[in-house]
Amino acid sequence: MSFNLKRQAVIIISSLAILIAIGLSIDMYLTHKEIMDATNACHNLNGNPIIHKEGLISNWSFTCDGL
Repeated sequence: MSFNLKRQAVIIISSLAILIAIGLSIDMYLTHKEIMDATNACHNLNGNPIIHKEGLISNWSFTCDGL
Protein backbone atom coordinates (compact mmCIF):
# COMPACT_ATOMS: atom_id res chain seq x y z
CA MET A 1 0.00 0.00 0.00
CA SER A 2 2.73 2.48 0.92
CA PHE A 3 4.51 2.02 -2.43
CA ASN A 4 1.27 2.59 -4.32
CA LEU A 5 0.58 5.79 -2.36
CA LYS A 6 4.09 7.10 -3.04
CA ARG A 7 3.70 6.30 -6.71
CA GLN A 8 0.42 8.23 -6.87
CA ALA A 9 2.01 11.21 -5.11
CA VAL A 10 4.91 11.22 -7.59
CA ILE A 11 2.47 11.08 -10.52
CA ILE A 12 0.39 13.96 -9.11
CA ILE A 13 3.43 16.13 -8.37
CA SER A 14 4.92 15.39 -11.80
CA SER A 15 1.64 16.24 -13.50
CA LEU A 16 1.39 19.53 -11.61
CA ALA A 17 4.97 20.42 -12.54
CA ILE A 18 4.24 19.73 -16.22
CA LEU A 19 1.06 21.83 -16.10
CA ILE A 20 2.90 24.72 -14.46
CA ALA A 21 5.68 24.52 -17.08
CA ILE A 22 3.10 24.54 -19.90
CA GLY A 23 1.28 27.49 -18.35
CA LEU A 24 4.50 29.50 -17.97
CA SER A 25 5.49 28.69 -21.56
CA ILE A 26 2.13 29.89 -22.88
CA ASP A 27 2.40 33.08 -20.81
CA MET A 28 5.92 33.76 -22.11
CA TYR A 29 4.82 33.19 -25.71
CA LEU A 30 1.81 35.49 -25.44
CA THR A 31 3.87 38.18 -23.71
CA HIS A 32 6.50 38.00 -26.45
CA LYS A 33 3.83 38.19 -29.15
CA GLU A 34 2.19 41.21 -27.50
CA ILE A 35 5.54 43.01 -27.16
CA MET A 36 6.43 42.29 -30.80
CA ASP A 37 3.05 43.62 -31.96
CA ALA A 38 3.47 46.79 -29.90
CA THR A 39 7.06 47.24 -31.11
CA ASN A 40 6.03 46.85 -34.75
CA ALA A 41 3.18 49.34 -34.29
CA CYS A 42 5.60 51.82 -32.71
CA HIS A 43 8.07 51.41 -35.59
CA ASN A 44 5.23 51.92 -38.10
CA LEU A 45 4.56 55.30 -36.43
CA ASN A 46 8.30 56.15 -36.68
CA GLY A 47 8.64 55.85 -32.91
CA ASN A 48 11.37 54.35 -30.76
CA PRO A 49 10.10 51.42 -28.65
CA ILE A 50 11.50 51.13 -25.13
CA ILE A 51 10.82 47.88 -23.29
CA HIS A 52 11.58 47.24 -19.62
CA LYS A 53 11.48 43.85 -17.93
CA GLU A 54 10.91 43.92 -14.20
CA GLY A 55 11.57 40.87 -12.05
CA LEU A 56 11.82 37.21 -12.96
CA ILE A 57 8.17 36.78 -13.86
CA SER A 58 6.88 38.31 -17.07
CA ASN A 59 6.27 41.86 -15.84
CA TRP A 60 6.95 44.14 -18.79
CA SER A 61 6.43 47.82 -19.48
CA PHE A 62 6.42 49.38 -22.94
CA THR A 63 6.89 52.97 -24.10
CA CYS A 64 6.91 54.38 -27.63
CA ASP A 65 9.11 57.51 -27.61
CA GLY A 66 9.48 60.00 -30.41
CA LEU A 67 5.85 60.41 -31.36
